[in-house]
Amino acid sequence: MYTMDIVKTVTDRPVIVQGALGSGLFWAILEIGQRSVRKYAERIGRDKKTANWFALAAHEASGEAGAHARFICLYGALHYVLKGLVITVLSLAVSPFLQIFTASGYLIAAYFFFRALAFVPHTASLGPIAERRQRFKESIAEMKSRQDKEQVATKNAP
Repeated sequence: MYTMDIVKTVTDRPVIVQGALGSGLFWAILEIGQRSVRKYAERIGRDKKTANWFALAAHEASGEAGAHARFICLYGALHYVLKGLVITVLSLAVSPFLQIFTASGYLIAAYFFFRALAFVPHTASLGPIAERRQRFKESIAEMKSRQDKEQVATKNAP
């Protein structure tokens, strides 16, 4: 009922005011959309980088470290699979009442399922074996140097 009052109020205004309001609304939607996409793309990029590192570690690390990396990959994938399943079930439950929520729910669930796949990439996507091993060794060396710098900084802190 309140929405209809807003529509009536806007349509009672002169055409130039309606155009200005429409342009302002379009600008606000565009600005919010761009900021949201940038934020989520950055987050997805960080998550993908982390997932790829754990997948690389799962393939290249040996012993307990490799087992931990495989567990983290599976946990990360399971986390997104569960989200996808919950949204799929909710979409299915709502389907008799609201078709639009059902369709968008299935799209969101597909997004979560693809995010789950990021945590378990195919071995070929990580590159040739020699290159994988070299990248893994470099990343471990980088982490050790970062850890050493942090330890020196904490020792020198007052």
